Amino acid sequence: MKESKRERYIRFLLILSCLFVVVIGYVLSSPEETEDAPLMSAQVLKQQDKNQNAVVAVSKNSGNRPILVIYEVEKEREYHFSALHSVALKEQIQEMKINADGDGLWVRIGQERWVLFSNELEVQKNKGEPSFTHSTRQSFQYEETSKSVIIDDGHRMTLDLSGKVKPLEIHRLSANGSLWLIVYKDDVVLAKSR
Repeated sequence: MKESKRERYIRFLLILSCLFVVVIGYVLSSPEETEDAPLMSAQVLKQQDKNQNAVVAVSKNSGNRPILVIYEVEKEREYHFSALHSVALKEQIQEMKINADGDGLWVRIGQERWVLFSNELEVQKNKGEPSFTHSTRQSFQYEETSKSVIIDDGHRMTLDLSGKVKPLEIHRLSANGSLWLIVYKDDVVLAKSR
């Protein structure tokens, strides 16, 4: 049986429309990857010294939900991260800063909104935006060949990262500068200075 031009045209039209539906379905079902996606971040709320453990605030994603967690880094338990407080948020955390008096953590949620959390992660009443804050983030240079970082905080210090990729953030964890908190895209580790 011979196919007419009209039947052939309808057949090709059906095939093309099915392919179009499949391509649209694939595009809509694939997860969106944005370059502005917030990554893991941290701030050191209390540095470790001889008498007390360090306390750090870490923002990360658990599944698809952003969370903010306060950890105590227990020196006696081989630097075990023990969660003290945590809170799940509806929007992504963009930035964190420590309140100037050391009591509380400012968190920028979304693009414009700042929220003040207590050290127990309770929302505090505030006046909109932080005015006096500081960050524990240290500036550093990453050495690709040796997989180490050089921190210049008054004196040069080198940390060996043992094969890891370039860190996002570095924070001084101990008061004497011997222990550092290294933040990667999806991990937080400790490093000792050489």
